[in-house]
Amino acid sequence: LSAPMREMYDFIEKVGPSDVPVLIVGETGTGKELVARAVHNASRRPGIFVPVNCAGIPETLLESELFGHIRGAFTGAVGERAGKFEISDGGTLFLDEITEMPITLQTRLLRAVQESYIERLGSNRRIDLDLRIIAATNRDPIIAVSENKLREDLYYRLNGFRMDVPALRERGDDIALLAEHFLRAHAGRMGKPTPTVSARAQHLLGNFKWPGNV
Repeated sequence: LSAPMREMYDFIEKVGPSDVPVLIVGETGTGKELVARAVHNASRRPGIFVPVNCAGIPETLLESELFGHIRGAFTGAVGERAGKFEISDGGTLFLDEITEMPITLQTRLLRAVQESYIERLGSNRRIDLDLRIIAATNRDPIIAVSENKLREDLYYRLNGFRMDVPALRERGDDIALLAEHFLRAHAGRMGKPTPTVSARAQHLLGNFKWPGNV
C-alpha cells in the first residue's frame, strides 16, 4: 500500500469517531465515496450511510430528494415522502459533488447543517435530526467559492475536516495491487483462472498517467 493511502487510512481512523463534518476533495475516479463510507464505518453511528449525487439529480427534484415533501407540496406530490436527511438520521449523509448543487439550494442546506433540523417541502413541522454530513467535490473548493459555485459560509461549515484523496498517478505502489484485484475479480466472474501481470505490463501500467484514476 502506498504512503499516501496509509496516511489516508490513519486519518480516517482519527476523524471517524467524531461528529464533525468532513469535506473530501479529489479528482473524479479517486474513490471519494469509498473514503466517505470508510469514515462512516469508522464512526460510532448506528444509522446508515446515505449517498446523494448532487450533480445527477435535476434541480427541480433535488430539494425534494433531500428534504422530502408532504402531499400537495407541488404538482405530482400525491403523498408524503421522507427525504435523504430523514433517512440518514442517526447515520451519515454523503453529498457528492457539492459544488454542483444550485446556490439557491445551498442556502437551505446551510440552515439544515447549522440548526440540525429540517422541514419537508410544503410543511411547517420541524423535524429534529442527528446525522453527520460528509461532502465531496472534484473542484478546488476555494476556487469554487470565488466562482460562486459554493457558498463561502457553507464551505466553512462543511470543512470541519478536509481530506484530499490523491490521484492514482501519485500512488504508484497501489497500481499493481489494483491490477491484481481487478484481474482476480473479473476472472472469477467469468469462471477463469486469474492471469498474471507480466513485467512489461507492470512497467506500462506504472508509467501511465491515469487521467481517469481508478
